[in-house]
Amino acid sequence: MLHLSAHHLLATVNPIKAIADSDWFGRGCLVLLSGLSVLAITLIFHKYGELRRIRQHNARFERIVRKDGTWEELFLASKENPESPLANLLSKTYVECRFEEWFQNQKVGIEGRLDIAKRTIEGILAQTITDEESRLQKNLPWLSTIAGLAPMIGLLGTVWGVLAAFQAIGVDGSSGIANLAPGVSTALTTTILGLIAAIPAFFFHNRFLSEISQISGRMETFSQDLENAVRKQILKED
Repeated sequence: MLHLSAHHLLATVNPIKAIADSDWFGRGCLVLLSGLSVLAITLIFHKYGELRRIRQHNARFERIVRKDGTWEELFLASKENPESPLANLLSKTYVECRFEEWFQNQKVGIEGRLDIAKRTIEGILAQTITDEESRLQKNLPWLSTIAGLAPMIGLLGTVWGVLAAFQAIGVDGSSGIANLAPGVSTALTTTILGLIAAIPAFFFHNRFLSEISQISGRMETFSQDLENAVRKQILKED
């Protein structure tokens, strides 16, 4: 019997009617929350696809790195994996070492070149990591904003709907369900829609931050490997 009652209740839920029964303020809250929901879903799918491509390009590039190819081979591989932050780190390092005079200038001396390499390469890698992290975090603040703002708008709509219900009682002098229904419907609908917008935004915002943190940690480790490789190359060519 309880199962049938619950099924009947779900069958009678009509979001369109709830919107139609709302006043102008309630409808405004519902339209805004609907827009935030669509925006959140769009951002989630876009960021998920972007991070998926980055993981694939990183994995493919790291497989090439483990084969111990030459700098030239790794540079060409980096161009084939443009979504990979690791590939971009190597590309920037290679360009600096191969097209700047200090790297192969024997007049500078090995100690001088090692010192220049330390200062120059560290700066390039640090700037590249900062740029890559900014790229990875692009649009994430929007998800954080939606996760915090949507429940507040839903709560505002809830309070407004309850207020409308009490005002209806005061005007008609009756507490019948017909007088209460529009205001209560607005209150509950805005609450539900606010949570529908906020919950996915909150969940995926935290998930994406965790993935970006892992990628950032790998970039830090890889940058140290690149610095060591540059030092070894300088000592080898001396």
